[in-house]
Amino acid sequence: MLTNRDDIIEGCKQQNPQCQEALYRACYPGMIKLCARYARDADEAASLYNEGMLKVFNNLHQYEGRGDWMGWVRRIIVNTCVDHCRRQAKFNHQSLEIVSIDGNSIDPDIYNRLSANDVMRLLQELPRNTALVFNLFVLEGFKHEEIGQMLGIATGTSKWHLNEARRLLKHKLDTLLKKEIYSNAI
Repeated sequence: MLTNRDDIIEGCKQQNPQCQEALYRACYPGMIKLCARYARDADEAASLYNEGMLKVFNNLHQYEGRGDWMGWVRRIIVNTCVDHCRRQAKFNHQSLEIVSIDGNSIDPDIYNRLSANDVMRLLQELPRNTALVFNLFVLEGFKHEEIGQMLGIATGTSKWHLNEARRLLKHKLDTLLKKEIYSNAI
């Protein structure tokens, strides 16, 4: 089995099925998690990963061996996820007002009670457009101007979706905390 990344990439450029499988498997653990943040369920995440990896294989000739390999793959996968979300949901193209988040605080102890699955479920419950902007801003590190250009929306709309995600997540966390307190009291 091939283990050298450069040999695997070269084999993929020559359409060697063993190298393609090795590359697919090597990228899977990190990239499927990324896809899951943009998908509604595991099947949609797998579909996004497959679509993204097909793009990776089709564009390997563009990778010049400089820079971070996984960063290059990640960029393709993120763009695939964004394209998918953009096809699924239409944004309202008007600029929206930023809504401030109320001053109520979240009990910091709730973070100790949350699992990664709880957080993923909360993110998946957000409206698709709001979750997309949240993922791009918070998890991928894009600026609002970049998000606006990627999605064809106003910068203010991107900011509104981020604030809406924060508001909804805070509400969901508060609800989760109340359920936790209630179940522990019984």
